[in-house]
Amino acid sequence: MHRTAAIPAFLIAAAISWFLWSWLGRPIDIVDVPRGHLQCLSYTPATDESSPLNAKDGLFHVPDGMVERDLKILSRYTDCIRTYSMLGDQGKTMKAAHEAGIKVLVGIWIGSEDRRNELEIDRALELAHQYPENVRAIVIGNEVMLRREMTAERLAGIIRSVKARTHLPVTYADIYEFWRRNPVLGEAVDLVTVHVLPYWDDPHPVAIDQVQAHARRIIEDTQKLFPGKTVQIGEIGWPSAGRTRSGAVPSRVNEARFVREFAAQAESIGVPYNLIEAIDQPWKRMPEGTVGGYWGMLDKDRNLKFPLTGPVSEWPQWRLAAAFTAAVSLVAFAWALLWRRPIMPARWLGLGITAPLVGATWWALGAQLGTIMLNNWWGWAWIGLLTLIAVIGGALLVYTVAGGRNVPRPAGFDGVLAAIRTRRFDGSQAIGAYHWVVMLTAAILAVSMAIDGRHRDFLQLAFWLPAAAFLLLYIQPATRELVREPQPEEAWIAALILIAGPFAIDQFTNLEACIWAATCVVLSVPWLEFVLREGARIRGAFRRPEAAGN
Repeated sequence: MHRTAAIPAFLIAAAISWFLWSWLGRPIDIVDVPRGHLQCLSYTPATDESSPLNAKDGLFHVPDGMVERDLKILSRYTDCIRTYSMLGDQGKTMKAAHEAGIKVLVGIWIGSEDRRNELEIDRALELAHQYPENVRAIVIGNEVMLRREMTAERLAGIIRSVKARTHLPVTYADIYEFWRRNPVLGEAVDLVTVHVLPYWDDPHPVAIDQVQAHARRIIEDTQKLFPGKTVQIGEIGWPSAGRTRSGAVPSRVNEARFVREFAAQAESIGVPYNLIEAIDQPWKRMPEGTVGGYWGMLDKDRNLKFPLTGPVSEWPQWRLAAAFTAAVSLVAFAWALLWRRPIMPARWLGLGITAPLVGATWWALGAQLGTIMLNNWWGWAWIGLLTLIAVIGGALLVYTVAGGRNVPRPAGFDGVLAAIRTRRFDGSQAIGAYHWVVMLTAAILAVSMAIDGRHRDFLQLAFWLPAAAFLLLYIQPATRELVREPQPEEAWIAALILIAGPFAIDQFTNLEACIWAATCVVLSVPWLEFVLREGARIRGAFRRPEAAGN
């Protein structure tokens, strides 16, 4: 009879798999980009192996023909690109733009090194004067004030010196705040180029529902600040992947919504715009975190990430995700049937709910890890560790919910060390070692997120499965009745996670941060009694000297 109950339970699991992913992958109606055409896109020719990160004196090599192929693809969606340097292979963009019939906002990278600045200026002017009909403007410096690499007066002097050498319009690009602080820059340029990046706004970014009004307000403030000057948007956009900041959620749908809503109202705003950026730049994940690599209209394989007209789905391959989730559920049910022991109908029902959640978590985590992964040994090791934590945690959760044989009590710190020394693990020591791997990794992440989380990803998808599994094991009567020796190591790790986890919450509107904090709390519960014992021991140690003094 217990096997018969598995049939309706599995049907529930299959239904959850289908309805969950069909809802997550539902098409979202968004306003179309007018004529399916974007005004201008930032473009940096780079690869995973060769980029500004490993450039020497601004020089790095890209494959032959790549720039030409890229601009041919981009010409389908825009007739303008913005560059950031013309040194070395980056200078190929001028000839390629000429051949593709594309205008260029010619970028000159300005920094703290005078020699590099001179090379940048000379090369950019040489190419701009070679193809003047393709030059929309020359951008002398990008966020130099934001990076605090020189004074405004010095930069204004550089702008004037370049202006004296060309008949083409010149500008400088930065966020509104640094234009406001440095009016001397507005006096030096022909037109004002302002960046509007609501995701990066501090102290709190702007949520997607308020972002269009926010962008219009910045443009209006810039126009009031420099009456009589032409204002253009040098960078504006939204990321498709990465961590949530306050109410700003990176996602495929949100990027599409931001770009398409802004493009639809651009004419009424009355300023030219440039979107950041044309193609995803995975190399930017190093300086800016995962989110830095996913601002492109096209992915790194040069595929359009979302259509410029018509509905957009967050999970366009949701049917495949649903099939995977159902397959995981099927494996979980087959595993439980192999135990050849009675399973109560309530446990089959629990498995019918838990198994698809495990499968959906694994699929979503796989997608997230694909955006995080760095193509080096450390990147592969980190992805492997997180995958191992989630896979074992999911299996342990399924086993516990379905009522498998009693899982042995996880060995404490001393027991795990003894097993490592002897290289012999029993069941208790093996699960204890896994528990320690989970807790140590979570502790490192929790502290890192609390201290400096701006560029770090929330990884609750990797940790909620073991957190739930160990919590279920902890609340089982057989485990609760065990007499457990004080474990100071467990106490301090649990306290660290418990305290640091909630510090990652920048605002309570940040659902991702709140879920991460809740996961940290749940992870700490099985070791919470050790925290209380250790606290009592420390208090007692402080009281004893007082008693001795009396």
